[in-house]
Amino acid sequence: MAERKAKEKTGTPRLQCVNGSASVAANRAQLHVAEYLDALIAPDYLAYSDDAHAVWKEVLARNGQVVSRYAHRIHPAYIEGLRALELPSRVPSTEELNERLRTTGWRTVAVDGYLPATTYASLMAESIFPVSSRIRRREHIDLAPEPDMVHDILGHLPMLFCAEHRDYLRELATHASRATPNELDTEYHEAVRQMAKLKSEPTSDSKAVASAEATVERVYSRLVDNASEVTCLRRMYIWSIEFGLFGTNDDFTIHGAALMSAPTELKRVLSDEARLEPYSLDALRHENSFCDLLEQYFVAKDYTHLHEVLSAYAASMQEQEPPISRTSEIRELRPQPSDLLGRRNA
Repeated sequence: MAERKAKEKTGTPRLQCVNGSASVAANRAQLHVAEYLDALIAPDYLAYSDDAHAVWKEVLARNGQVVSRYAHRIHPAYIEGLRALELPSRVPSTEELNERLRTTGWRTVAVDGYLPATTYASLMAESIFPVSSRIRRREHIDLAPEPDMVHDILGHLPMLFCAEHRDYLRELATHASRATPNELDTEYHEAVRQMAKLKSEPTSDSKAVASAEATVERVYSRLVDNASEVTCLRRMYIWSIEFGLFGTNDDFTIHGAALMSAPTELKRVLSDEARLEPYSLDALRHENSFCDLLEQYFVAKDYTHLHEVLSAYAASMQEQEPPISRTSEIRELRPQPSDLLGRRNA
């Protein structure tokens, strides 16, 4: 992952990532993530090295090869959305992405690393997609240990040009933003974040990685019988959006972001090694890992099927009032350039 360089600025920048405006939706979502302001990044502080741009260019070329080779197995909406994005051969800016997405009604905001599930969902419920400011290392070019801008931009954004996808994503995110959590949600988020960070760094000690994996496994084992609404809807998002497949076990198309941003994983799901199951509420019993190849995937019939499963689960929920509706105060984003540099690694 290329080192980020912070541009020196004076004054206190506001969150200018949403079409450069302070829309009501953006401000409300920003309020909800106030306690995670250190994860939000003003675009003025982002600059990328030549190596980062080179990695992006190579990723874009490899994605083009994958789409060309497997076009018959990729959902047409993804291919159409990818064309509509008109991605440049260098790392795109937030402003460029938002201009491309303008017709969809969605926008992006730059974030640094993982966000907690409820915060992530709250942004998407307002049609704001969080895009990581990090870019994978060259050695992880086909399968990164953690979601990065390649995953977010090449994986997620093309499908936002599909109205059915947008409708489902917002409905799922709205429920997830109001879901009831438990203490294990925070533990799981922190454990997975730490494990992904270690696996992304080539200098990580193998014992530290093994310890992080064991921690994730311990939390996961506790979640088996204590899964909160937040966990269940996070898993629904994983299997319907990240690793989404449409059709039947014998004849399906791919639209999942984690698959379209990782050629190694895409080839896996198309191989005889992948175990495919019909998508249902049973998927909510299964966890995943972004760090390693999966062995099992779920196939939904179509978006109607996804809505039906979501509605079936939502009927059992005890939804909370969304915190973002309680105030209209506009919060300021105060990123510290020195902190940003300290948190990034080459």
